[in-house]
This record gives sequence, C-alpha cells and structure tokens, in this order.
Amino acid sequence: MVRRDKNIPWEVIIRKFKCEISEKEQAELDVWLADVENHARFQSWQSLWLSIMEENMRYVSNVDALWKRMEERMRKAEPRMFKLSLRSFRLYIAAVAVLFFLLFSFAGYMTAELYKASDAVLAYSSLNGKSRICLPDSTFVWLNAGSTLEYFVSRWTKERNVRLDGEAYFEVAADPDRLFVVEGGGVVVKVHGTVFNMKAREKQDHVDVSLLSGLVVVENHGVSRSLNPGETAVCKKSVPSIEKKTTDVSISCLWAKESLRFEKKTIYELTGYLSEWYGMDIRLDPSLPTDQAYTFTITHESLEEVLCLIAKITPIEYVFDEDNTVRITRK
Repeated sequence: MVRRDKNIPWEVIIRKFKCEISEKEQAELDVWLADVENHARFQSWQSLWLSIMEENMRYVSNVDALWKRMEERMRKAEPRMFKLSLRSFRLYIAAVAVLFFLLFSFAGYMTAELYKASDAVLAYSSLNGKSRICLPDSTFVWLNAGSTLEYFVSRWTKERNVRLDGEAYFEVAADPDRLFVVEGGGVVVKVHGTVFNMKAREKQDHVDVSLLSGLVVVENHGVSRSLNPGETAVCKKSVPSIEKKTTDVSISCLWAKESLRFEKKTIYELTGYLSEWYGMDIRLDPSLPTDQAYTFTITHESLEEVLCLIAKITPIEYVFDEDNTVRITRK
C-alpha cells in the first residue's frame, strides 16, 4: 500500500482542483483514474474538497486549522493511506490548503467567489480577456470577457448544472449517468459529452448555441430542438421559439483559440473572423479594394494593432465608435 500511495499524482490532482490542469496533465490523471480504487479515492477527495469550499467562504481565515481539518477528514476516510510519513502528508495538505487561497486570487484574470446561502454557489468570472477553467467532472470551459459561470457546490456530485451569463466554449466530459445542463438567458442546453459554444449575454435579446461535435438538446420556454454538428440555434428570449441554422460554427468559437492564422485572405474575408475574435462589429466601406490578400497570425495583439498593420499595406482609415463598432473606409 505504501508503494502505491507514493504513485499518487498529487501535483496533478492539486492542479485539477485549482482549475489549472493542462490537457497533458488531464490525460495523465485519466490513466491513474482508470484504476477502480484510485477513482474511488479521487471521488472521496473531490467530495471533501467541495464540502470544505462550501464551509470556507471567500478566504481561508485560519490555514493551520484548515490543514488539521483536512488531515482529520482524510484519516477517517482512508486510514491506510497515512502510512506515509507525517512530513510528506503535511506537505500535501499544505499544498491543498494553499490552493484555497489561490483559488480566490486568480492572477487578476479570474475570480472565484462562493456565496453563503442555503446552497453555496461557486461563481467564476472572466475579468480581462478570456479564461479557462476545469470543472470537477473534467469538463473544460473557456469564458469570454465579462462572462460568469455558476454552479451549486453541494449538488455537483449528483447533478452537473451550471448557469451562464455571457459567452462560453464548452468541452464537456462524457458521463452516461449525469447530463450536463447549461442555463443562460432562459434557454437550457442539455448534453452528455460534446463541444459547443453558447452566447447568453444579459443585454442581448437572444441566445445562440453552436455545436461543433456531439449532440445537444436546446430548450426555450417549452420549445425543444436537437442540434447536430455544424448547426446553430438562435433563441429569442421573449418568445418560445428556436431558429435552427446550418453555419460555419468554427467561426463562433474562434475567440476561445490561442491564436488565429490567416492565409491569403482579403479584408472582406478577414472581417467575420476578426469580429468574432475581438467581439466587435466591424463595418467595411464597399469601395475598399478586393485584390489585396493578407497572411498573418494573431495571438495577443489588439484589434487596433491589427488594423494598424493592415493600414501600412492598404490605404485605409478606421474609427472606433462607442457602440462597440469599428468603421473601416478607404483613405
């Protein structure tokens, strides 16, 4: 038992609970979880994690007490595990305890708040740009700027229900026993394991759901429609209707990518991609030239930097309006 315990991927598990796990680390964890006993351990630790998050609102006020509480609970849950040295165990517990604090100070890009109520709600908010989180079931979610994702902590082991305000890209982990349900703007999306984008901003009068792979069911005020890959559902918030379209859904998800590569695209072809990437309404003067092609890659550049680059090649002028619109005209 001692030999096996030493093979527990503690660092990966901690990063999993911190929502900082990479795809490579997730694959490593999945291999470890393939063992039935390991999976049972992980489930118990995850339940413990969620229960302690529910008890410790917003910050860890007494770290030493938290360490002791974690140690006592884990001893009761699995006594044999503590054949490990006390020093090693405390190092693990220290790392776990510290992540409680880190979870609530997410480098300025993400905040996670736990609201005290009859049912504690964990809310993730993307403050500056996009942010990626990993939910307890290994579902990855990319939140666009100004977006918030919430779920009930105490209910998570029984149901995978989240609420979205804003825009998010989901890579949902398959679970045959539990649907993954997203509610946003009065629209409900039900999935098992799939990849889709959902835009449910409070100020918009509609909710968009674009499916890349898998199958989802969209519900809006009693109306229900299923989506196949390559389809987008447009749901009016005020009426019980769902308009289903066949679209290039990859464009809807561009904002979640790390980089965007263009190969010999005209300014007219660029517009749709840039609008989605930056979340701006880009309007072009019809007199702009169509014979100029552009090849470049965007990573962290601002829209103004990109337009400045284009302006060095093509005689254009651009103006940023207050209504999130950019107008591009011939110079």
